[in-house]
Amino acid sequence: MPVAADEINQGLLKNISQVPLEIPTTGTAVLGSKESMYEYQSWLNECANRLVAYSNTILALFGMKPMEWSAPQVSSVPTVIPTAKVTPLPVKTVGPIREDPRLTTIGTIVGGSGASSKIITIPSGYWELWYTADPLNVGGQDSHSASGSNSAVFPAMSITITDMKYGNVLDTVEPPGGLDATLWQRSGDPRPWIQKYYEGGNDYQFTINARNVKSYWIEVRVPNPGTPVQTPGQIGNEVPSESPTKVMTNSNPAQNYNPPNQKPQRELT
Repeated sequence: MPVAADEINQGLLKNISQVPLEIPTTGTAVLGSKESMYEYQSWLNECANRLVAYSNTILALFGMKPMEWSAPQVSSVPTVIPTAKVTPLPVKTVGPIREDPRLTTIGTIVGGSGASSKIITIPSGYWELWYTADPLNVGGQDSHSASGSNSAVFPAMSITITDMKYGNVLDTVEPPGGLDATLWQRSGDPRPWIQKYYEGGNDYQFTINARNVKSYWIEVRVPNPGTPVQTPGQIGNEVPSESPTKVMTNSNPAQNYNPPNQKPQRELT
């Protein structure tokens, strides 16, 4: 008794459905590096090999001739030979930020690459944000970098500060000049960075987005009791101004000090 055509088709479909096709695993090199480009090309070739093997298995079920394909040769990662020997200045790794006798730390956030957030209650009307980060690769830069380095790895970090009471974004902070260790080796290490705020008394959410950094360290500091606070237009007065103001500063507390008859270095309203 002849076998019905639909039974043959059902058997063929069943055999086809049982043909496996697995996706190869990806590499572990840092995204954007030369090593990752080499791994990506090898991964594409392996994907193509598996697709060809899968297709040939299907073709064999139909009694057809298999296709032929060979992967292109992937050249090894070239070795970069420096043209000149440079003795860099030491670049410190991230860690606990130096203390300031005027201030007390009320909140600390420590992490690495990725996104994280933390809510910190700031009781005073004046506070300072101290932060530092350790880039993943020396020579990396982001869009703010001024060194002209050619690394394919671009470290970056931003801190978004949100007033939880009103839902307003108070500020988005990024390291001035970017996370460029090559520039720091030539001009000196600027860390930690400091910013001052004349607004408080609420809960604030700190959302950190970091890319290609080994680690970062962030501290929220408030003045110790009795410490004079200089506000825009109010020198030596501990009461903050009615209009919240952010003051940009550099990383040297001695340079950030304003004599009694001088205004803060730079004010952003």
